Amino acid sequence: MNKTKVKRKVLIIGGGLTGLTAAYELGKNGWEVEVWEKEKELGGLAGGFKLNGTYLEKTYHHIFRTDKEILGLIDELGLKNRLKWIESKVAIYYGGKMYPFVTPMDLLKFEPLSLWDKIRTGLIGIYLQKDNNWKKYEKVTAWEWMQKWGGKQAYRVIWEPLLRGKFHQYYDKISMAWMWARIHTRGGSKDADGKERLGYLIGGFQQIIDELEKRILKNGGEIRKGVEVKDNEILPPQWRGQNDNVKIISTLPEKGVDYLGAIDVVFTSPQSLSRYYWHNINDKKSPFLAFIQQTNFVEKENYRGEHVYYLGTYIPHDHKFFKMSEEKIYKEFFGYLKKIFPQFDRKKISKKFVFKFRNAQHIVDTNYQLSIINYQLKKNFYKVNFAQIYPEDRGMNYAVREGKKVATGIGISSP
Repeated sequence: MNKTKVKRKVLIIGGGLTGLTAAYELGKNGWEVEVWEKEKELGGLAGGFKLNGTYLEKTYHHIFRTDKEILGLIDELGLKNRLKWIESKVAIYYGGKMYPFVTPMDLLKFEPLSLWDKIRTGLIGIYLQKDNNWKKYEKVTAWEWMQKWGGKQAYRVIWEPLLRGKFHQYYDKISMAWMWARIHTRGGSKDADGKERLGYLIGGFQQIIDELEKRILKNGGEIRKGVEVKDNEILPPQWRGQNDNVKIISTLPEKGVDYLGAIDVVFTSPQSLSRYYWHNINDKKSPFLAFIQQTNFVEKENYRGEHVYYLGTYIPHDHKFFKMSEEKIYKEFFGYLKKIFPQFDRKKISKKFVFKFRNAQHIVDTNYQLSIINYQLKKNFYKVNFAQIYPEDRGMNYAVREGKKVATGIGISSP
């Protein structure tokens, strides 16, 4: 007598890239998948919105040559023909002046540093790109290591603004392992000619989200949007008491981990303000950490001939920007942008948006490895989120990696 095989079911709480990847992996291997997302749209920090006939990310995104997980997923989803590798153009704004910061020659011409500081900075970059042993940096802060080996002036001009902008009051507690990963990863995206080329999916990375959604549904899965599950309700009532054939994956933020939020101002204009793509704003008075001219990376023809810009920063949960109206945020951000680029004309802005994210960056201190939880907390309950990404900085590649990991942990072979 043949026994009917029981279909296994998994509920995934959170429709960001990690949750969708896990749902896709499990669904294509025979699991009955259900995804609950509290927002009306999928994608989380990787999500996009329609702008001038195409998708644009709510938070600026690109990928590196070393991002093997997302490159593999792009290929599998049939989107590889839309992936373009584009030369990156980076600048640093310091002391009221914009400096190119791409090539070794740019570093040698960087006026705020002495010749000896420039040499030390260059050597540190090469060393960290070549060194594969990140564990030796775990117990030392980037604040301490960079001052010791790079010098106090280089730290003050280059590294401290990055740490303060990224981590605010936690800047002097961040593990050097995080800084190692940031520099090491970028080194892997340089081609044989020494130029850094970054990847972008023409038409927006939202295409990955849309294709994952389509395939999850095609595999018989269900996606429910606008459904919120709070931490104290992590096992929804209708799922409690189910048998061992039901598993739950939560991608909610991790308790016990400190997070910073993020604010992104996005706007379009016929004006071109710079010849660079990425601008690090190394000035404590600036309300934003990074200024990105997207159309110096992706051609403006993709956005109906308009230039597209981001102004982005990370902020604590109690920061005034979370309470401030959009118009007041525009006034503060655009006011400072005018100081950097006097030719900036706010009247020429055609579209503008503010995007706020409460949990956008976890605080990676020297004891962070002790905070990383196991994927499986109980027999049928799993937790996965970007707070488990270490030592690398969180990003789309690692979101895909974590989604695959938890799916493998549950058992992606057909039940």
